Amino acid sequence: MDVQIEKGNGNLHSFTVDLSAEEIQDRVRGKIRAVNSKLKVPGYRSGHVPEPVIRRNKDLIQSIHQEVLDDLLNAAYDELLKKATGTVVHLQPQPVSLGLQSEKEGLKLKGELEVFDIPEGLSPFGVVLSPEEELLVSDEEIRSETERLQVVLSNQFREDLAPDASVELADFVRFKIHFVHPSTRESFDSEQVAEVGGDQVPESFTQALLGKKVGETVSATLPLNVPDPRSKEGSRVEVHPAELSILEIQRRIPLMLDELVLKVFPSEDPASRKTEADLVRDVEKGLLGQKVMKTLEKKRRELRKEILAAWGLPSPEKRLSREYERLGLESESDREEYRQIFQWQLVLDTLLEREKIEPDWETVGQEYRGIMRSRGETPSQNVDREALTAAMQSARRIKLEELMLREAQFGASELFFAEGGYLEKVGMSRFGKKPVPHSEAEHDQGAHGHEGHSHTENLSEEGHNH
Repeated sequence: MDVQIEKGNGNLHSFTVDLSAEEIQDRVRGKIRAVNSKLKVPGYRSGHVPEPVIRRNKDLIQSIHQEVLDDLLNAAYDELLKKATGTVVHLQPQPVSLGLQSEKEGLKLKGELEVFDIPEGLSPFGVVLSPEEELLVSDEEIRSETERLQVVLSNQFREDLAPDASVELADFVRFKIHFVHPSTRESFDSEQVAEVGGDQVPESFTQALLGKKVGETVSATLPLNVPDPRSKEGSRVEVHPAELSILEIQRRIPLMLDELVLKVFPSEDPASRKTEADLVRDVEKGLLGQKVMKTLEKKRRELRKEILAAWGLPSPEKRLSREYERLGLESESDREEYRQIFQWQLVLDTLLEREKIEPDWETVGQEYRGIMRSRGETPSQNVDREALTAAMQSARRIKLEELMLREAQFGASELFFAEGGYLEKVGMSRFGKKPVPHSEAEHDQGAHGHEGHSHTENLSEEGHNH
């Protein structure tokens, strides 16, 4: 098998694979020998049917030729992946068939392949980013967050809610949703319950529900799950106009401050019970953590944009066109956003191998639980290997981005990464540091760091209660 790759413009190249007649004949005869023992032909013992007799069975020899062709194509693809410099993201062979003529003269495979690679010498470390300002948490923010926690951590609901009450933040709302798919004209109706403003509720749903009363119907453009047999999850998210009919509102009774303290810091020992001052410090730390995470997410996007623009890597257009069609992306803005994300993942995956980045296992657990939740499945003791592999790759990408951000240059970076900086204050001291063996790793509480929380790297662990 002779494999040749001819470089073209940008990422797109052409390939040829020459398969000799001898190689094809050997494989065909191997298949014939394999089926010989299973054939029952009058006048011949099992396993001793002459090859010419077998070849007279047109359907059988055609099936053997197809099996041989499939095997040769797979072997050729493997060789192309090994020989290509970079990551093959698109491989399209020209149609070909194998028959008696191929056994006599050989066969030539042709096609195109698209390869993504990063030239040597380009480093993602030390990128210059825009400056940041000092992060401050005001007394008003602490008061507002404390009042929010008094509501969202309460398990008691009002029984005297007025019939004409309007939906407020943190209410549980039961509603009916109705929409008609614009392409298929299929009608979808379902009844759902959502916590208005909750972490898992899209902002568009929150805005549509706020201020509405039982019995009201509101029209809004919302992200909706629609069936998609091509998707592994069986559905995909599309944005469509829909109607929400409010059926019921449930409103929590806010906790008293002392009740909130016990909720956040549960303890049966009166001598070790926390105070309202501890609560204030914990809330301030949580708010600072939120601001740190928001800033770091902004820096991640900036890092991606800066590197993609500076490196000017050609986009894998053939592969992207397939992805646009698969995902149903039609608008230029949606395609451009996906193009950047897809290309950035290719950049990260290429750099992961060069830099030998290992995953942070706490992040692996978080990513794994997120993948399982997106599938509508509950993590269990039986680990889903496919989901775990995806979670490990995602965790490696996250760790590489962290390393790149820690090495980036921007004003006030020392406030984040220096000893005693924001990351240490909010319990993210491992951010941007290469993972160490688990037994040596410190217990990093994450961005909020409430005492009394259960932190575990067990993949079946559901995570925090709030």
